Amino acid sequence: MRETRPRHRRAVILTLAFVTIMVLGTALAPGAEADYRSRVLRMVNNARDDHDLRPVKIDRSLSRKAMRHTHKMIEDNSIYDPRNLLRLLRGEPWTTVGASNVGCGGTLRSIHKAFMRSTAHRANILNHDVRRIGIGVIKDTARNACGRRSFWETQLFYG
Repeated sequence: MRETRPRHRRAVILTLAFVTIMVLGTALAPGAEADYRSRVLRMVNNARDDHDLRPVKIDRSLSRKAMRHTHKMIEDNSIYDPRNLLRLLRGEPWTTVGASNVGCGGTLRSIHKAFMRSTAHRANILNHDVRRIGIGVIKDTARNACGRRSFWETQLFYG
């Protein structure tokens, strides 16, 4: 029987360590993302409640689309509205309103405050016809256009 060479053994150990880290990171990430999403949903619905509007409900399918857009913004290191909003809303039961809010900041609260100070973003959040929201929010630990450890967020609405 041939003995494994030390160099090969080290490569196998490093590969296993990398795979373990990736699996654990992937397994833990959805919980954090769900927590961020629920915090954003609470802030949006608190703002709507303050204006006597019914709460919006989360749309998981639309949240997956919002998450893909957020990943793309981080990858591009740039904030921009989805160029294909009508395509993103295809398959969703929307009738009157399709809108998006995108941004990044040091905290989820700071992003929400910025949205509420912006006429267009505020109008999306407080639109009385909106019934559903998709939320894609990620905390990026790398240095980027919004700063290290910043939150990047996409909100997609329909009514």
